[in-house]
Amino acid sequence: MDSSKEHIKSLSKGLGVIIAVNELAPARVSSLVAQTGLPKPTLIRILNTLVAEGFVENRPRDQGGGYTPTPKVRLLASAFAEGSLLAQAAQPVLNNLCEVTKWPTDLLICDGLSMVIEASNRLVAPIRLKRFEQKRFPLINSSSGLAYLASLPEKECREILTSAFAHGLPVGQTQCSEAQVINWIDGARKAGYACREYDAPIQGTRVYSLPVEDRGRTIAVLTLVTLRDVLNQAKFESDLLVPLKEASVEIVKKVSRLK
Repeated sequence: MDSSKEHIKSLSKGLGVIIAVNELAPARVSSLVAQTGLPKPTLIRILNTLVAEGFVENRPRDQGGGYTPTPKVRLLASAFAEGSLLAQAAQPVLNNLCEVTKWPTDLLICDGLSMVIEASNRLVAPIRLKRFEQKRFPLINSSSGLAYLASLPEKECREILTSAFAHGLPVGQTQCSEAQVINWIDGARKAGYACREYDAPIQGTRVYSLPVEDRGRTIAVLTLVTLRDVLNQAKFESDLLVPLKEASVEIVKKVSRLK
């Protein structure tokens, strides 16, 4: 047998489960079965192994339950993370931005059908509003995902939507119709930013998102996490939309200087 073509199926399954836990955290066994396609007994054996090795933890019921990735997972991509020019460029900009906006801000990039946090000022923002524990959010119906999709050429956007809905939204995501998503995207295109509301971590959490563009191509999305009853849309547009746009331009400039 050609050793270069050897395939360790158990390793592939384990890596697939880590990806699924990262996508769905906090993830239930039923959601992971649906996401990975693995038989439940096989999935549980893999989860037990990942817990024993410290890559995944099973949260107690009084903390909401479900499987979540641990910081040790970052070791699998530490070289990539350390070399991210975007993260290096964005972090100081985000830290300065929170002195103006007060609210926490995240920078996310697209990864498949998810938006992933690349940099954040949550820990230093004057208003410590913890959004969600997970670092990945669905492309199709999150504020950051809608802003990203709205920035794409219409043909490319439609192709992504068609593919996503053809495979079905993963269990655990808020279900919605393709027509509903298209309506949200159209609204984001007209406004120049996307806006969605969530019931977690606090009811009435509102997230505003706008694309970060470099030479006509969207490289990331900047999000501002607020509370609906504290910061209404008119106040956002009059006071904070411009600083966010200026921050997105500064991030692109810093990326260019780091190259």
